[in-house]
Amino acid sequence: MMRAKKAKKFVQRLQGAQMITDFECSINAVRATASYLRGHGHGAMSTGPSSRVLGKLGSLPPSRVRAEAFRMAARPQGLPLEQAREIDVDLIDTWVTQQYGPGPYPAVLIGAPNGAAFHLSAALGVPFLPQTTLVSVKDTGTHEDDPVQAMEALAPTAQLIAQNNPRVKVYHMHDPAQDRPMMQQLAFMRLKRLSLGPVYEKFLRERLAPGATIIQLENTRDWRTTSTGERTVFQFGCLGGVPEEEFHNSGERIKKFLEQENSSYRRWDPPQTDDRSPDGEWGWDPALDDSIARVAEESNLQRRRLVVNEPQDASGFIAELYRDWYRSMGWEDNRLLVQTYAHVDPAWTLNTGSVPLWNRFHASPEFDSVQAYLEQARPYEDVYISLFAHGLDSPGIVPIEDWEILAQRHATRQGKVIGVDHDAHPIDPGAVFRYQKAIKDIPARKPAPSPLTVSLIDEFYRRATTEQSGAIGHAQWLVP
Repeated sequence: MMRAKKAKKFVQRLQGAQMITDFECSINAVRATASYLRGHGHGAMSTGPSSRVLGKLGSLPPSRVRAEAFRMAARPQGLPLEQAREIDVDLIDTWVTQQYGPGPYPAVLIGAPNGAAFHLSAALGVPFLPQTTLVSVKDTGTHEDDPVQAMEALAPTAQLIAQNNPRVKVYHMHDPAQDRPMMQQLAFMRLKRLSLGPVYEKFLRERLAPGATIIQLENTRDWRTTSTGERTVFQFGCLGGVPEEEFHNSGERIKKFLEQENSSYRRWDPPQTDDRSPDGEWGWDPALDDSIARVAEESNLQRRRLVVNEPQDASGFIAELYRDWYRSMGWEDNRLLVQTYAHVDPAWTLNTGSVPLWNRFHASPEFDSVQAYLEQARPYEDVYISLFAHGLDSPGIVPIEDWEILAQRHATRQGKVIGVDHDAHPIDPGAVFRYQKAIKDIPARKPAPSPLTVSLIDEFYRRATTEQSGAIGHAQWLVP
């Protein structure tokens, strides 16, 4: 009987693993957190070795070969369209929960991905359960610059997934500005949970300590969408270097970008939108709140809400929380480590005694956000910035040199960009193998700390708001 149960769990884990997309932020937050809880780092996004040699080899070929490497890497991430009927959110949830041990845990984070999913989970020593996960399906029959064609071709697939998963809203997300190499191979279906479902609910009931706290990560950011069926929408564009309005009203900058990409198109003509929805990748759908509140009440669990508008708005809050925590342990709090998108390693952040500042992307809105934090925060001696490589010279990408100037201007001792090949970035397949090694090179080592507690976060937030600390930004830490 025991052997049969183990075999069933193994099969479910494999089935769930086949449905996830390795490069997605939510899945990386799960993997990074689970690795930290097991005492390991998050090199190469937990999909391969961290290696300077592989990093160098990935950066050597000419630009067109490196760009093709990104397209080739995307191909195996997609499920064949005929397998879309097999997509099962419960199996994905099973994969997520099987990444973590039996507990009991003093808390759990659940909701929309941001820096808290990586760094608050690690500080508390608790799991992260995402509200939204990405399933990619193969799509080589549509053009990345024809969003209407993509929407119409994939609407039946989105509807099929929604019909088979009645507790999710399915977003077909299409972003030819930032996801272009992947769009040439895949269509992105983001599954946003509207209720906990049996797997997450069982986790909350069985793996949390008595009186534990459920921390909801809520990003209120929304985006215009087009309804394509019951609980299915099409979202054109996403947060990054291209503003929402520019996706829907192409101008000269988009024309030049499409020329640069040798596209036969010179503008984007997206479908007519009919609503605004929680952002498909980053947004929190408040429908999930009802089942969380019910389970919390039935199981005598506490609740907290970390509420932000933009996903990066949580970053200053987490950074200042870490500084406060470090000082309480007698650690220095003068080394800032900016980490971007999924190139994040909570374990080595703590091993080097670095204060984490999560960076959603490496475009102008994120640059402005990092700059605003540095202008508000107490000065750091060292400022290290690690960037993400997404395989494309997208509109709005900030040059490495500007990031270096920013780091140097705000560091009293040393400021620099780390883990980046200046000649290859951002079309740099080697970056994924290099970012962890770059963090390990930071010349400091700290012992594993005792976990932070929710009560200490409560106290920190009371003090920060009383002192009107601008460095924590617009994040709100709320008790429902």
